[in-house]
Amino acid sequence: MPTSDAQMNMKQGVKREPFEKRLNYMKTEFAKWVPGLTELSLYLNPTRGRFNSGIPNSGAKIDHTTVIDSHARRRIRDLASGMISGSTSPSRPWFKLGLPDKDLEQYKPVREYLDECARRMHATLADSNAYESLHVAYEEIATFGTSSMFILEDYRDTIRFRNFTAGEYFLSIGPDGRVNGIGRQFWAQVGALVSEFGIDNVSPSIKSAYETNSTQGWIKVNHLIEVNDTRIPGFLDFRNMPYRSVYWEEGSSTDTFLRRSGFEEFPCVAPRWSTTSATDIYGYAPGWDVLGDDKMLQTMQIQKLMALDKAINPPMQADSSVQGSVNTLPGGVTRFSALLPNAGLKPAYQIAPDINAMREDILEVKKALDDSFFNDLFRMMIEMERSNVTATEIAEKQSEKLNMLSPVIAKLNNEQNNPMIDRVFNIMNRNGQLPELSEELEELIGGMPMKVTYVSIFAQAQKMIGITAIEQNLGFGLNIAGKTGDASVLDNYDLDETIRIYADSIGVPAKTMNDVIIVTQKRKERAEAAAKQAQADAMTQMIEGAAKGAKAAKDLGTTPVGANSALDATMAGITGAQP
Repeated sequence: MPTSDAQMNMKQGVKREPFEKRLNYMKTEFAKWVPGLTELSLYLNPTRGRFNSGIPNSGAKIDHTTVIDSHARRRIRDLASGMISGSTSPSRPWFKLGLPDKDLEQYKPVREYLDECARRMHATLADSNAYESLHVAYEEIATFGTSSMFILEDYRDTIRFRNFTAGEYFLSIGPDGRVNGIGRQFWAQVGALVSEFGIDNVSPSIKSAYETNSTQGWIKVNHLIEVNDTRIPGFLDFRNMPYRSVYWEEGSSTDTFLRRSGFEEFPCVAPRWSTTSATDIYGYAPGWDVLGDDKMLQTMQIQKLMALDKAINPPMQADSSVQGSVNTLPGGVTRFSALLPNAGLKPAYQIAPDINAMREDILEVKKALDDSFFNDLFRMMIEMERSNVTATEIAEKQSEKLNMLSPVIAKLNNEQNNPMIDRVFNIMNRNGQLPELSEELEELIGGMPMKVTYVSIFAQAQKMIGITAIEQNLGFGLNIAGKTGDASVLDNYDLDETIRIYADSIGVPAKTMNDVIIVTQKRKERAEAAAKQAQADAMTQMIEGAAKGAKAAKDLGTTPVGANSALDATMAGITGAQP
């Protein structure tokens, strides 16, 4: 866990101003995105997004006069569930570990070690709140284009995820376009601050409030995590970790901190759905694409309801003969005195709206929303959890949409899943929760970087395009061999390599496959056994032949001549004489 020493910070005269400037710059950059993000929150996902700095738990209200159709909200929820099922499913392995050296990776002890590491990591993720947090992250990224969550060490569950919604954080990126810094401004109660940071590290006003049992007041806190550009490589204290983390109270004394600490990996995972350029700090997503469609949907629904309302309960007009108030309730009585035909109460105007046409137009807009959120594909993924739908079926039925989603999946792997897996692996490794390397494996792979391969349903469906080609090509060759009787056409195939590529593509566990050395040894043993058996069979035939020859010679020597025997017939055939 990160460590801190606020008292030492003050003694060393660490300046807080540079941190405040960087945080303010990040806030300024984020402010440019707030108008668009606010609209996305209002129309598409009203429970997501916090764009004011008000004290928490002050109550929130959803504007149901503006948004009366929650179709987009439901599609976002389906997308999040589909991404969980398709990319990071808790019910099946979705990644495996490998090495840059593919030949070494195929060595069975290495493969088994990597598989055991992956198995333990899957178990740790399942025991934590990882998948709950990932669902929230997918909702955030589908709506706003960016999500953010911390992966922190936890004494009970090893790891703990913490989500943030748009407006609660500000990001920075490095020269490579990757997120490398996060700033936050949040509210915390007096009691929580003392519990988290210690009574000696809070400001005198907070300390006084705590000591007088005034622990419910809210305090604004700043937090910044960024690359530690002053670290000295090789030193292991918190000041020299690759990433530094600083907390301070808003408005507290200059150059005081609640905590200064460090992380060995960037603890924040902040993927973007897509970016326009490498300089974009925040991302774009389907939510940005459909905002206009959703506004139109809300307008159309309101107009349809107004048309129905006017047709069912039209505005009325009453002339001067009406006595008293007008009663428009069912069975109500309105009195009037005039005897003229048109006197009394009647509709001011009547309309006959084409409700069916309105519904068709609304369905067309909803279809546009469905397509933008890949609804067909993600509904299939959700159903997959309850049926026998396979990656092959997904590849066949949804190949076009899967291809459209492929760049997004690749970006999420790079910006979300890769850093998440690295972080979890390193935390578990530091805690001694991964299997120990044997002396042989330590020499072979000790210190070698791990490489992640994804075997999720989406990953398998993408690979099915290549796998289907393998199946079709091999089936074609077998068909030709069967029809022509010429098995030599199968010499075109390296069947061993074909099987290994196929197994790797669908994520077959290493324990179920023998490595090349064992396969070669088994074939050698089988060939030697076959050769010994052939030699034994030949020897048996020779012995049986010799025995038959000896018996025949014996029979010939004891056969009488001149008794019309078989020997007489044989001699007659040779000499031409009558037996």
